[in-house]
Amino acid sequence: MLMRAVRKHTDCKWIRLYIERWLKAPVLLDDGTLVDRAKGTPQGGVISPLLANLFMHYAFDTWMQRNYPRIPFDRYV
Repeated sequence: MLMRAVRKHTDCKWIRLYIERWLKAPVLLDDGTLVDRAKGTPQGGVISPLLANLFMHYAFDTWMQRNYPRIPFDRYV
């Protein structure tokens, strides 16, 4: 879902490539072992807040439509 949102907001192939690589990169533990990540963004990663905001933009709108369909919602930013 997150990459779908990224594709909607940019057509730059390099941005898409690096974000996808970032999301698939393994985690290096303190003992030196690499652990594959199945979901999420790395904690403390510089891209994590940006991707979280993008995800929450769509997740919140969907949640509002599903749970409060009769209440109009305007986004002020």
